[in-house]
Amino acid sequence: MNTTPVCDARALRSAAENFDAQRGKLPIPGDPLRGPDSVTVAKQISELGKRITALGDEILFRTASPDLDDHTARVVMGFAVAVEPAGEVASALGSVAHQLSFLERTEHLRDQPDAMDAREAATLVIVEALGLADASLGDASYSLYAAAAAASPPPRQLRAARSRSTTAAPLPAAAPSTVPPAAAAPSRTARGR
Repeated sequence: MNTTPVCDARALRSAAENFDAQRGKLPIPGDPLRGPDSVTVAKQISELGKRITALGDEILFRTASPDLDDHTARVVMGFAVAVEPAGEVASALGSVAHQLSFLERTEHLRDQPDAMDAREAATLVIVEALGLADASLGDASYSLYAAAAAASPPPRQLRAARSRSTTAAPLPAAAPSTVPPAAAAPSRTARGR
């Protein structure tokens, strides 16, 4: 396989940045300029599909190699860990699309009491699902950034200093994170843009 720790770290960071960028484009309920609409959500689902495919391609590229070493296995795990929150995002956006479709189909009934309650419930589901999508995108990018940090080679200065040392111990191997991304991720109550 033709990858290096630098290339692997760059690929992991790039994937994390892509999830961050998608997080920055999520609709914001109540925002007149960025409120949720069917077209925006459909584009988000399509873009997310490309992100999930890219994760799968990175995993496949590395696992298809006959000389899978410990470093590559850690990089594969870094990409694989991001798939679960990406799937949660897909589910949340699917729920938003479903509720938006319901709201569009019942627009002409919005003044009827029964429809008003159902439409209000649909709006609450949209808000909750977009919050989940935001948090899950954050989890995906956080886990990818952590994997990139673990895959990165030690800084050039440290390598140079260690090579000059007569008693230098071998560089420690980067250990995979034992903290699940959801437990280690920063607070998800506020969306940073």
